[in-house]
Amino acid sequence: MTPFARLSILTQNLVCFWALVLCLSGTAGGMLLWRQKRRLLCALSGFCFLCAYFILQVCRDGTEQRLHGCGDALAERVLRMPCAAFFAALALLSAICCLLFRDVLRWRRAHITSDSIKESMDGLPAGVCYYLEDGRCILVNHRMNDICVSLLGQPLQNGVAFRDAVRDRPVCLLPDGTAVSFRHRAVTYEGAPAHELIANDITELYNKSRQLRADNERELRLKADMKAYGATIADTVQKQEILQAKVNIHDGMNRMILATQRAAEDGAAGAQRGEVLRMWQSQALLLCKEADARRSSSVVSDLNALAAVIGLRLEWDGAPETDDPAALSLFLHAAREAMANAAKHAKAERLAIHIEENGGSLRAAFENERQAAAAPAEERGGLAELRRRVEGAGGEMKIDAGSLFRLSVSIPKGGTANAVSGIDRGGSGDAAPAF
Repeated sequence: MTPFARLSILTQNLVCFWALVLCLSGTAGGMLLWRQKRRLLCALSGFCFLCAYFILQVCRDGTEQRLHGCGDALAERVLRMPCAAFFAALALLSAICCLLFRDVLRWRRAHITSDSIKESMDGLPAGVCYYLEDGRCILVNHRMNDICVSLLGQPLQNGVAFRDAVRDRPVCLLPDGTAVSFRHRAVTYEGAPAHELIANDITELYNKSRQLRADNERELRLKADMKAYGATIADTVQKQEILQAKVNIHDGMNRMILATQRAAEDGAAGAQRGEVLRMWQSQALLLCKEADARRSSSVVSDLNALAAVIGLRLEWDGAPETDDPAALSLFLHAAREAMANAAKHAKAERLAIHIEENGGSLRAAFENERQAAAAPAEERGGLAELRRRVEGAGGEMKIDAGSLFRLSVSIPKGGTANAVSGIDRGGSGDAAPAF
């Protein structure tokens, strides 16, 4: 069989290159296995390196002997070996190196390594940085490096400097509109003190907090507007009521004038004239409702004057002494409704008024006799409106339709006279014609 020394120079050079590749493969495989702490396989990789290096040195000595006629005796004996032995040895070493590399790849896929940890960190949406006391970074993922470039304009190289730059900024806004917050804690790395810096993406929470602040500010403005509106609503409603009352009075006066004119022109009988007179008496009540609430000193005289106009006698048991305009307004409203119902429906000649006051409320009761065949009392029109206003101001209203018709109201002091009021009154004393 042909010795290796008698092969062509090209073939010897190819074998020499093959051995060189095996040397490099053995070195790389040994380093990877050493990092994986697999000492036995690392020794096998070193053996492959030594064998390949020996073949490489034999080839070099053969070249020296061929060119200069001198060489090592051991190398000369090896070169006289059959070439098949060289090829078999190189093939065996190549197979061992391939198996070692395959085992390295399998081990990396089945075990957690530093590279896999770095790859996982780079895939996180949060920024992660671990650094030592002197600022030297141990691990920095892509997201944290991008945040540092956005904030400082340079890659993250010193963890201490970067932390000092963001220490006093609870929320950092990036140029792309992302909001991040930083969280720091002390850790230990291989027995030495280290630091962990995490950058969390809080864009959604930050936007919602901004929207919440804007909504709160808008709500405060609306509350201020409502407060200003509430300060003037009582006067506004009262003016609207007075305006509507004037319209009602104007319409009622026109109807009465026309009715009076027709009665005078047609020579109406006594019954028709009496009906016209009652219309004028009812209109007198509406005219009195247009007046504003007065102090207690003039309430009794005003109501007595009104009673004289409509042919009713008032019997007073006490008099209102409060100066609260809201309470007096509701009392006058209740008194006018009681007088209107007594004169219009019950055809009463007298109305008893009982008044009692304490520190917080004004209580009034209005009593008049009822007709014997009167139907059950029903609240509608003026009485329904009176109940809405009294209860809207926080008071109470009761009706007792026994042998006497009794209207009782409890009016709190310090309330709002127009707490609940309608705009269209449609007349006064429109209860059911039962009393």
